[in-house]
Amino acid sequence: MTVAFSGDPAASWSILLEASLREAPDPSVVAARMSRACTEFPNLGPAAVVLRPSDWDGARTEFADGHYRVGDPLVRVALAGDSLMIAAHHGAVDGLGLLALLGIALGESVHSSATGVALRSPDRPYLLSALDRVREAVWTPPARIQPSLHGNESGDHLVSRALPAVKLGSARLTSAALDATRKWNAARGAAHGRVVAAIGASWRGGADPRPEADSALLRLRLPAGSTEDDVRTLLTAAAPEAGFPSAHNPVAQWGIRLLASRLGSTFLVSNLGVVKANVRALRFFPSASGRSGVAFGVVTTGEVTTATVRLRRKDFDAAAAAGLLDLLCDAVLTGHEARR
Repeated sequence: MTVAFSGDPAASWSILLEASLREAPDPSVVAARMSRACTEFPNLGPAAVVLRPSDWDGARTEFADGHYRVGDPLVRVALAGDSLMIAAHHGAVDGLGLLALLGIALGESVHSSATGVALRSPDRPYLLSALDRVREAVWTPPARIQPSLHGNESGDHLVSRALPAVKLGSARLTSAALDATRKWNAARGAAHGRVVAAIGASWRGGADPRPEADSALLRLRLPAGSTEDDVRTLLTAAAPEAGFPSAHNPVAQWGIRLLASRLGSTFLVSNLGVVKANVRALRFFPSASGRSGVAFGVVTTGEVTTATVRLRRKDFDAAAAAGLLDLLCDAVLTGHEARR
């Protein structure tokens, strides 16, 4: 039996953070630190085992695609030389929570420039928001990023690109994802005029991240022709979505399954901000769910900004995953100088 979680029941809800470290830590010390954290924070479940895989790509796939079973650790850790990977169930921690786990594993402070949305509040109760989402799914479903295939392979592709460090807020990232979507769909003769962006955020900021789940979601309907300035205006005014009902709510789960092919957003973007940590680079993979099953992640540390895409294997092949991420990176870099 998998761990219950609100949202797309087909998703593993496993979010990942990979770190290229400046030096290889002692695996036994990392294991001890993670064990203490699981004792201090019961939401993390049983103590995680620190794996030392010989196949790093295989471990990433296993961490990303494997559903969490009741009684299993809700945090997964792998260490190979100076490479560290931490995955966790999104119901246990959010993106900033992964940064907190990184700090725990390294025994050092980790901070992010992410500001969170603590000063905002939902502008309507969940029931009204849910009814609006159902209406949208039935009558005006969001545009879907056009699949490159129609298969039945499970799991996700995870692809990353390292860029020179750029000033990249959520508005620019969302605008870049919108541009990538337009170009991708236009090249395939698919509609792209009803794009809905989901922006992953946290109720708290990243100045002192904790290994907890404090997720918030902003949802923007982006009219055809929206520019980066338009996105910024909409994002500034957006109210977070009201919290989902219990994952055990049978009515909510039935509705999600019934409308799965039309419910959700065109894509999700999640930006961990500029992270101060004793690492050479980070890669962040948020969870891909919803209508397209496409999620873009970004994190900057030192002189490197890393962009990622995560998307369903049943809808996209590896070449499509790389091509879609290339479009995002081109949109991010066009007209913007790297931060020195």
